[in-house]
Amino acid sequence: MIKQNPITILCYLFFVIFITMFSTNPIMLGISFMSAILLYCSLQGLKKTAIKLGYSIVFVVIVMAINPLFSKQGMNVLFYIGELVVTLEAISYGIAIGVMFSSVMIWFSIINVLLDSDKISYIFSKYTPKIGTILSVSLGLFPKYIAQYKKIDNNLKGLGLYEKVNFLGKIRLKLHAMSTLITWSIEGTLTLSDSMSARGYDLKGKRVFLRYKFNLSDIVMLLLTLACGITLLVFMGIGSINYYYYPTFNKIVWDSNVWIYFVTFAFMNVMLLINEWGRIKWQFTISRI
Repeated sequence: MIKQNPITILCYLFFVIFITMFSTNPIMLGISFMSAILLYCSLQGLKKTAIKLGYSIVFVVIVMAINPLFSKQGMNVLFYIGELVVTLEAISYGIAIGVMFSSVMIWFSIINVLLDSDKISYIFSKYTPKIGTILSVSLGLFPKYIAQYKKIDNNLKGLGLYEKVNFLGKIRLKLHAMSTLITWSIEGTLTLSDSMSARGYDLKGKRVFLRYKFNLSDIVMLLLTLACGITLLVFMGIGSINYYYYPTFNKIVWDSNVWIYFVTFAFMNVMLLINEWGRIKWQFTISRI
């Protein structure tokens, strides 16, 4: 139930992702990861969120296991694997990097949910219409390609071709399905190109239809995003909440900069509150019918 202007949504998520990417502070990463999971759950439901959370945990475990292979720093030695030294700092840093990347991937998944091809086209069409058209068409084609590949592969299975071959034969059938998909996509692209030319996409001076407009709530949200986002990035840049894992952990001091954590938590959950408030209003409206 998020009805904000697409430009406002993109700006908000842009700052959230940047704050997540440039932070190694465990509290900041925990806030970002938890906020991303909650918003994704609110948008996509519990089942898809559980799957996304499972993939994220697996990814974090993999990064945690791999990082000690490349980093032998740290003062708290846990154990040895041959000549390999595994330290608590290396494992902790691997967890932090894994959580950071997982959070960023979830935030990008949220972008994919909130900004469909129509909204992407709106964002870029006014100033860079060619880029907007390319992005909107691309976002629409990828799901079609995946569905078409499954259809081709299912047809091969329906013919019983997979039952008569060994492992290498199955790989050849997969490649055959991919080749068929490429041929189909080329034909579809030519048809799409002719259709877009017939509709005047390549004409100069054409006017663009804009469905979305800025209202007062969009302006307030955009100003809030710019104020909070820039403030947090500036204070992160000057090292107010820096956290170091090597050579050993530095303490998280609850000093005058503790407000940054509360502002980050509130900022990263604004969109969640907007979505839940819209859901409550919608349920209340339905109940009155």
